[in-house]
Amino acid sequence: MKNLNWWLIKIDRLSAWILLFGMFAYFISGYGMTKGLITGDFARWLHLDFFPMIVLVTFALHAGLAIRVAFIRWRIHNWFSMLVLFLIFASFLIGFAYVELYYKTPAPALNQPIVQVQPNPQAPTVPTTKTFTLAELAQYNGLNGMPAYAAVDGTVYDLSSVFRNGVHQGYAAGLDQTAAFYSQHMKQILSKFPVVAKTSSTTF
Repeated sequence: MKNLNWWLIKIDRLSAWILLFGMFAYFISGYGMTKGLITGDFARWLHLDFFPMIVLVTFALHAGLAIRVAFIRWRIHNWFSMLVLFLIFASFLIGFAYVELYYKTPAPALNQPIVQVQPNPQAPTVPTTKTFTLAELAQYNGLNGMPAYAAVDGTVYDLSSVFRNGVHQGYAAGLDQTAAFYSQHMKQILSKFPVVAKTSSTTF
């Protein structure tokens, strides 16, 4: 038992350090996506695919072992309490792993409803001189193989690299997102994304 406790303490400390650095890296990669500190695709992979599972696993290990120590101090450390603790954290990890790896249904936009427009199977090529109406922009919602476009200050940008299943930070593609963009980003970051069309006050 003494040898087991020694190993559990080592695992707890290691998971705590990994969790600490993982959280810092997760925040930095998030700023890489929104502020352009890191290359967009690489930052997106780190923030959405790599660090979440590391943070979740180390959090579960560190929190679970810390609760185990608390149970020992409270003198409720027995097979039943350990089974309950294991089931809670196993459910936590399995649930988040399922959402992260397999759940692909996009979350609804928080600011505006998604306009339901049936897209063509193949996205048409859009010349940069094209002027979009609201209905035309709504087709490019990032779903069903369509690219994710959004309008900012009368210009439509291809933001497919940062939108996931048509949603980025709770905002939907296929809409004018000028106000939402300036609440999170600086104008300069748009220079990294392709311009695909223009809008005008008469079309929106």
